[in-house]
Amino acid sequence: MIFGKTLAAAGLATALAIPAWAHGPTPQQAEQKITVAADPDAVWQILRDPASIAEWHPAVASVTMEGEGKGSKRSVEFASGGIVIDGIDRIDDEKMEIRWRLSEADIEVFPASYYTNNIIVAPAADGSEVTWTASFFRADTTNEPEERFSDEAAVTAMEALIGDGLSGLKSAAEGGGPS
Repeated sequence: MIFGKTLAAAGLATALAIPAWAHGPTPQQAEQKITVAADPDAVWQILRDPASIAEWHPAVASVTMEGEGKGSKRSVEFASGGIVIDGIDRIDDEKMEIRWRLSEADIEVFPASYYTNNIIVAPAADGSEVTWTASFFRADTTNEPEERFSDEAAVTAMEALIGDGLSGLKSAAEGGGPS
């Protein structure tokens, strides 16, 4: 009888511990906003072309497009080296919104195994408000990733990508050219 209770207790403890062992990556989120002293339509004209990111984002060296509009693929070469491939999911002129997702990761280039990014332009008192949001997973989806492929590394990289991008967009839209 005691053996049976002990076995049952051990089984319950194991069952409760397994989800902790099977944790894996948790979804991460990032969002930043910036006010741009330019008309929303002017800001949107810069953003609506997926290839234009090379003109206003300081971390992007070049872009090669395969196709046009929704469903197209974008090869993004970073100034620091390396390429990731994005799929364009939405270009909405009415909502002034562009959305893309990672199609082919290179975790040595950007420490995420998957991401979606969304930029929306809206009118604001001083011109435009641009909001960039991202949902993503760290590069290493195992339970114990190397530090450079961890949640923290992915968050740091995504926040830098967004912050630098918004600063570059602001500069381009306000007439200062790409940063």
